[in-house]
Amino acid sequence: MEVILLKHVENLGRRGQVVQVKSGYARNFLLPRRLAVQATPGAKRLVEQESRKFEQQDHQARDVAAELAERLAPVELTIAVKADEDGKLYGSVGPAEVQAALAQHGFTLERKQVVLDPHLKQLGTYEVPVRLHPDVRGNVKVNVVPE
Repeated sequence: MEVILLKHVENLGRRGQVVQVKSGYARNFLLPRRLAVQATPGAKRLVEQESRKFEQQDHQARDVAAELAERLAPVELTIAVKADEDGKLYGSVGPAEVQAALAQHGFTLERKQVVLDPHLKQLGTYEVPVRLHPDVRGNVKVNVVPE
């Protein structure tokens, strides 16, 4: 089934792109979440007309994300958690904890933007990637220390 993407979809395509997907994926995931519309001749013409606007919006969003990545580079977060003598955590530090620590420093990001796989399960210093835009990624230094 051919669909036109209305938003960027990871590992599938960018907004405005016409992609071929299986019909079940389109019916059960893309269409109900309004990530895509079925590719009809009228929809294709509409997307072609609005492609310039999409490109301009994407360029502006990329510029904002690049600026945010530069502001995030020097940020060093400290997260205090319970740990044993060997440095193993009772639990783990995940994207929600990193997002909360960033919020304390004045950065408003969504939890989905923090790419943390697998979760942090040891004390130490880590570079955590943050997906700010499909083309722009930043890094945040996270220190996991005992409580």
